[in-house]
Amino acid sequence: MSHNRPYGREVRIRIGGPAGFGIKAAGQTLARLFARAGYRTFDLTEYPSLIKGGHNTYHLRISEDEIFSHVMATDILVALDAATIPAHLSELSPGAAILFDPADIAASEIDAGREDLCLVPVPLTDIVHEIGGIRIMRNVAALGAVLGHMGFPLEGLLDSLRAQFAHKAPAIAEQNILAATRGFEHAQTVGCAFPYRFGDLPLPAARILADGNESVGLGALAAGIGLYCAYPMTPASSLLHFMAAHADDQGVVVKHTEDEIAAMNMVIGGAFGGTRSMCATSGGGFSLMVEGLGFAGASESAVVVGLFTRPGPATGLPTWTEQSDLRFALHAAQGEFPRVVLAPGDQTDAFELTWQAFNLADQLQTPVILLGDTYLSDNRQTLEPFDTAAVTIERGELQTEGEVTDYLRYRVTDSGISPRVLPGVIGAQQIVNSYEHDERGWGAPGEDAANRVAQNEKRLRKLRLAETLVPPPVLFGPREADISIILFGSTKMPVREAMKWLEVDGVSVNMLQLVTLWPFPRDTVGGFLDHSARSLVIEGNATGQLEGLIREQCLREPGHRINRHDGRPFSPEQVYATVHRILGNHIALTPAGALLGKGGGI
Repeated sequence: MSHNRPYGREVRIRIGGPAGFGIKAAGQTLARLFARAGYRTFDLTEYPSLIKGGHNTYHLRISEDEIFSHVMATDILVALDAATIPAHLSELSPGAAILFDPADIAASEIDAGREDLCLVPVPLTDIVHEIGGIRIMRNVAALGAVLGHMGFPLEGLLDSLRAQFAHKAPAIAEQNILAATRGFEHAQTVGCAFPYRFGDLPLPAARILADGNESVGLGALAAGIGLYCAYPMTPASSLLHFMAAHADDQGVVVKHTEDEIAAMNMVIGGAFGGTRSMCATSGGGFSLMVEGLGFAGASESAVVVGLFTRPGPATGLPTWTEQSDLRFALHAAQGEFPRVVLAPGDQTDAFELTWQAFNLADQLQTPVILLGDTYLSDNRQTLEPFDTAAVTIERGELQTEGEVTDYLRYRVTDSGISPRVLPGVIGAQQIVNSYEHDERGWGAPGEDAANRVAQNEKRLRKLRLAETLVPPPVLFGPREADISIILFGSTKMPVREAMKWLEVDGVSVNMLQLVTLWPFPRDTVGGFLDHSARSLVIEGNATGQLEGLIREQCLREPGHRINRHDGRPFSPEQVYATVHRILGNHIALTPAGALLGKGGGI
C-alpha cells in the first residue's frame, strides 16, 4: 500500500486473535505465497505464553524491495476477534482496511474515529458453516478475503492448500479451497478499493524462507554436527524440533534430555568422543547448564552452546524478546576459563556463525556460545540461499593413529592448545574430569601450586589465539558519518532498515555490528568511537550491558544510547526517530510506534 517515504513499495498485513485460531499457520501460508511470487517478506509473531486464548498477532511485511526487519505500520488488519480492532487502530496506515467477521462485531460498533479506513466485513463463521467445516477454518477464509481485497490472484493460495492437505482426505483440501474461495469472493464485493497494486515481477528469484533457529540448525548440519541435546525451552524449542526432524536423513543423534544439566553433560561426552556436539536453551535453562559449562572449560571440551535469550529474571516473559543475558554469557560458570561468545544479527549470520562456532570450538578446545534472542529465533524472512560452498571444517589439533608420541592431553604449550585424540587411539591415554589436573590428566597432582598456575595460564592463553580466529566486527555504511551506531545481535535488523530510510533523507549513518562479544574487539571499537562525530549504542536491556562493556574494555564513553526492555524488539521507526532527534529533527510516532503521517499512522 505504502509508496510514502520512508517505507517504499510494500504492504503490511496483521492477523490478530486468540491462540488456537491458527493465526501463525495462516500467516506463514501467506508468506510462502508471496515469497513464491517473487516478493520479499519479513514476519513478526507475537504471543503470550498461553496454549489457548490471549492476544496473538502475526505481522507480515511484503515488499518488492530489499527489507531487513518488521515495521509497526499496518495496511490490512485481519481481526479474528473483536478485541483485535481497538488493540491495533493506532498502527493503521492512511486508507488501511479492517477485515472482520460480522459475527464477532458489527460494522456500526467499530469506533475507529477515522473516516479514511476501509471496513471489510466477511462472514467467516457463516462461510465455514455453509461448507460444513470447523471453526478454525475461518483463518483460511480470511486468507482468501485478504487476497480478494488486494486483488491478488487466488490460484497460488489454492495450490498451496492442495499441497498442505495432500496427506489428508481429499475432502479436507476441498473444504479449505472452498473456504478460501468464498472469502475471496466476499471481499471483492466491498466498495473501497485497495490503493496499491502489485506489479508484475520478473521470474521469482531463488530465495528461501527461514527463521533464526532454522538457520542455526542448517549451520550446524553444514558443520557436520553429530549430536544435539536439549530440553525444550522457548525460544530454543523450535531448534530441537528442527534437529529432530532432520536427525535420520542427516545422521545426527538428537536427544530430548530430562533437563538442561543432562543436555550440557551429554554434549561434553559427545565432544570427548570426537563428535561435533551442541546444546541450546534460554536463560533459565542456561542457569542449570552453568556448572557443566565450567566442566567443559576445565576439560577443554569443544562444545557449542546456544543461549537464546528472553526477558528475565526467572521465568520472565517466556515468549518475548530481550538482550539482557550478555553479561551472563560472558561470565557464567565458576572460575576463569576462555570462551568465545558470538552474536548473530540475522538469519544469514545465524547460519554462518553456527558453522564457524564448531570450527572455533575445535580449534580452541573450549566452549563457544551462540548468543541469540526470541526476535532472531522466531521470525522468518526471505533470504538468498546460504553459501554452503564457503563452509570449511577445521578440527584443530586432532591427532590420529600413528601421529601420537609421548602423549599428554593437557600438555603446556605456548598457544595454550594441547594435542587432542579420540578415545581408542593407540599410545594415547586420555583422562577427563572436572578437577584441576596435571598434563596427563591426573587430578591429585593437579593441586600442586605450580601445576595449577601452569594449567590455568595455559588455558587462558587460548584467548590470544582466539583474537586471531574470531569473526571481526562488521561495518555497515560509510566510514565517516553524522551518527555512528554500535550494537550486537538481532538489533542489527531494524537498524539496517532505519539506515536505508535515513540515507533517503540525506542523513549519513554507519553501524558497527559486534559479531564477537568475547574476546571483545576493543581496538576496533575504540577506533570506531574515536572517529565518530556522534555515537549511539542500541541494545535490548535496561542497564546498558554493551555500553558498560565498551567503557570497561575501551575506556571510552558513547555519546548517546537507546535501551529497550519491555519484551519487544526495536522497530526501525524507533531508530529512525531517535537518529533524527539527535540531529535536532522531530519525527512524530503514533502510540503504536508507526510514523505519524508517513504511510504509518493516522
